[in-house]
Amino acid sequence: MKRIVFFLIVTLLYSAPCFAGKRFTFVTVDFPPYYGENLPNKGWVSEVAIAALKARGYDEVEIRFIPWIKALEDTQAGYYDALLGAYYTGERADLYYFSAPIGQVRTGFFKRKDVGISFKELTDLKKYKIGVVKGYATSKKFDSADYLTKVEVPNLDEGLKKLYNREIDLMADSRAVGKFRLKFLEKEIPGIRKEIVFIRPFLAMNKIYVAISKKATNAYRKLIDFNQGLRKIYFRGIFIKIKKKHKKCQRQREKSYKECVEEKS
Repeated sequence: MKRIVFFLIVTLLYSAPCFAGKRFTFVTVDFPPYYGENLPNKGWVSEVAIAALKARGYDEVEIRFIPWIKALEDTQAGYYDALLGAYYTGERADLYYFSAPIGQVRTGFFKRKDVGISFKELTDLKKYKIGVVKGYATSKKFDSADYLTKVEVPNLDEGLKKLYNREIDLMADSRAVGKFRLKFLEKEIPGIRKEIVFIRPFLAMNKIYVAISKKATNAYRKLIDFNQGLRKIYFRGIFIKIKKKHKKCQRQREKSYKECVEEKS
């Protein structure tokens, strides 16, 4: 009988951490309006990720924002548990476990309004210099197009500035993120929003995921926990509530985006 009681106590002690004292660390880059260091609650994707993990007993969730290439290096080394908001690629799948998708992002090209660039196929763009953020995935076809002249930039803001200054002809990135960053850059470079436009066709509709480093402690367990938490908040309506709250607050004018989100949280 004593052995049975001892076994039950040990079992409870080891099972208790499943819902107490668990920690999860994310690292990522500013990617507004989806997630960003200066966004309310760090953006709707961040808020969803935190809610999903809280639903599985993670009482400490950290999100750090650093340059993307550094985020890749640090997660691959196991310094952080996961990337927040990564696109799926075959190469990354060797290094990360990918969660269920959280959202989706349209990617394509920005150009100067006064420059007559159009295309149907990527081969039509051979004569142009195209900016790309170092370490970013854009689309499978574009990323493997070695015949294109690609100019690496440290971040999207620098790429948009180079585009404005005619140092490059096109800048590859997300439509929503580029438009958001142009609003921010307008304070530094008045008129830049009117001079830079997004063009079609889109390159891809990329889903965004949590990518858990295979070198993270209990990596596969964390993948299961995140997916179960995401499913839980989705069926409880929390996922949709968070997303709608942020989108509505971005559009309204009576209050700031931050004030609106804080009021509705």
